[in-house]
Amino acid sequence: MIRAASVFLLMTAVCAVAADSASDRWPQFRGPAGSGVNDEQKSLPVEFGPGKKVAWRTELPSGHGSPCVWGDRIFVTSFDPAKKLLEVIAINRKDGKIVWRNAISAPEIEKVHEEGNPAASTPTTDGERVYVYLGSFGVIAYDFGGKVVWQHPLPLYTGPYGSGTSPVLAGDLVLVSRDYRPAPALIALNKKDGTLVWNATLTPVRFAHSASHSTPLIWKDEVVLNRPTRVSGHSLKDGHELWMVPTTSTGEASPTSDGETIFAAAFNMGSDPMAKVEKTPWSVALAKYDKNKDGKLSKEELPDFDLLYLRRVGVRDDIVGAHFTVKTFFGNNDRNKDGFLDEQEYDSVFARAETPPAENNGLMAIRPEGEGDISEKAVVWRERRGIPEVPAPMFYRGRAYMVANGGVLTAVDAKTGKLLFRGRVNAPGAYYASPVAGAGKIFVSSSEGVITVLSDGPEMKILSSNDLGERIYGTPALVDAHIYVRTSKALWAFGEK
Repeated sequence: MIRAASVFLLMTAVCAVAADSASDRWPQFRGPAGSGVNDEQKSLPVEFGPGKKVAWRTELPSGHGSPCVWGDRIFVTSFDPAKKLLEVIAINRKDGKIVWRNAISAPEIEKVHEEGNPAASTPTTDGERVYVYLGSFGVIAYDFGGKVVWQHPLPLYTGPYGSGTSPVLAGDLVLVSRDYRPAPALIALNKKDGTLVWNATLTPVRFAHSASHSTPLIWKDEVVLNRPTRVSGHSLKDGHELWMVPTTSTGEASPTSDGETIFAAAFNMGSDPMAKVEKTPWSVALAKYDKNKDGKLSKEELPDFDLLYLRRVGVRDDIVGAHFTVKTFFGNNDRNKDGFLDEQEYDSVFARAETPPAENNGLMAIRPEGEGDISEKAVVWRERRGIPEVPAPMFYRGRAYMVANGGVLTAVDAKTGKLLFRGRVNAPGAYYASPVAGAGKIFVSSSEGVITVLSDGPEMKILSSNDLGERIYGTPALVDAHIYVRTSKALWAFGEK
């Protein structure tokens, strides 16, 4: 049951979603049409932070979703870990005061990564209703006054690391990607009453822990997904797959588009030479960890933070998943299933890490035509370095931008794929928020709480670095000359009061 909540906006056609770029709206994850761009802004603050250009700051429970904005309302999801409480919260955009908050009583809270959060989804709106998806409950629609219009419960999300994805609107449909084993699916609900319109089974993949946390892109009359092992286009009529471009990626970063070309980032940790780790010799590993001196290594003997073979660049080593160790996938590495690793099995772990990354990964520019595997004709160009794992790429004023862990920002010419620049923004650490742009400026946010502002252009020009002193997971919203930033502790509004 749900106590109450509010509603988001209504769009009567897919083209209306794509065309929505009013200055007072940021209606879904990554704003208008999922682009990360609101160029209706005449100006945006460059230098801001605690004590500087703060219009208001509102304390909130934790949540990794981004602000969703329509007119004078901001909507966010939140989670109180002590109370195990999920909420949808509406905030007055003028003064930051909470207008209403409604709890969602989920029978069970989904399991997430230690860096994750059960409230990782961003609401979407059509101006009349607010649509919220949470992996612990399902989909709920509210009116702007906080009243529940309908709810569509779904089975508990059981994929690794939590659901992460956000809902999107396409005409009269609310679309949610539930892309995890054993039954990956793309779901379409009627936005008027929440009834199921169709439930399309997605092509399963063989990897046991495969799941995508990306948000669908509405492109013309198709739904584009960045999935494990493929980028694919699906019919809005029934969700069936129309075309695909194969990858060896897990499909974390949400795709984006300039209207004609789709930009999708296919990340693989092994693609980055800096992720490679020097092998620890078998003799050294035995000397350190073979406690019973039987000449083999059991899973219990293996360390959690040693014997690395791949490392996530720019991520703290004490975070689970920051690196791959011999223990990480012990079951796969134990080829003969005897419960131990011998020297040959141990060596094979590092041999696989040395395998060159697949040629079908990287940032891809795709112009879909045809059916089935369209990679030969439809992939216009690829950029294989500096690929983000989580942040979505962004198209802005003829250039494609992407930011990777460690604060590595890359810009390429969107038509030709020519590299324009690649450099560090001097804000290290992991990056989960996607870049956003408006008024000729680029904003990139590190998980450590630093927002770097750059001038848009063919050369890298940093204008400012703004340290909020609080962790950032959600993507900022750019609305009416203000920047709205969801941090681990609060929602900030930067700009003139």
